[in-house]
Amino acid sequence: MAAERGGLRDLEVMVDLLWRTHRPGTRGPRGSLSVDRIVAAAIEIADAEGLGGVSMRKVAERLGVTTMSLYRYVPRKDDLLDLMFEAASGQPDTTDWPDDWRGRLTAYASGCRKLFLRRPWMLDIGISGPPMGPNNLMWMEVVLASLVDTGLDEGDMVGVLMILSGYAMNEARQEVSMRRAAPLTGVTYEEWGEVYGKMLARVVDDGRYPTVARVVRSGAFDAGSGNADEDFAYGVGFILDGVAALIRERGGSDTAQAVRDPQGAGERPAGR
Repeated sequence: MAAERGGLRDLEVMVDLLWRTHRPGTRGPRGSLSVDRIVAAAIEIADAEGLGGVSMRKVAERLGVTTMSLYRYVPRKDDLLDLMFEAASGQPDTTDWPDDWRGRLTAYASGCRKLFLRRPWMLDIGISGPPMGPNNLMWMEVVLASLVDTGLDEGDMVGVLMILSGYAMNEARQEVSMRRAAPLTGVTYEEWGEVYGKMLARVVDDGRYPTVARVVRSGAFDAGSGNADEDFAYGVGFILDGVAALIRERGGSDTAQAVRDPQGAGERPAGR
């Protein structure tokens, strides 16, 4: 299984795999396997058992082939994980997205969060680089296209994309982690704010943590608990207020309409 060991990855091979321009080796049986079948089987395992249940051996067993035969199509397990993330992302369905840039970026962030909450194993895949596959590039496209007529330059547009996508992923990861921990802590996500405030009240004082103590006394943690959707929406709004301020600073219009549906976006892929 040398293909699973560490070492430098061939990024050109990875791009070929993501775009299905990679040609398998000539050795071994033909016709029984494809990259799509391998990835689909791996996703089925991850959906049922989490990412920890995915191995080349288990994928091979599910497909009824030898483990070594998989490596003709997917050289390394790391490559398989990237292919799984790309396939599971699908393409964004923008059919019901608003026309304005702010509404569309809100819909984008919400769509990312829903995707990760539906398939939390995606959060366990380490990011190995920027998006290179067709699905994730389309998610990028719809964000950048939403900002074209706002007056932001291309660097600003990429910055907004990175900040917003990072926020969505981080918030989803935190929510998943807290829900996974609930059986051990006895505290649900909805209860954590109030519980946290009470725990802090026992240990903080004005002498060492004066500002923390002030916030605890204000009840801010209690006010912020109880609704993950509202917590997420607050953060998205906070970020987009900053984007609106940057647009005004650049001399653009923070009420600009977004570019609607780049070619290929808005179509719901099969199985989603």
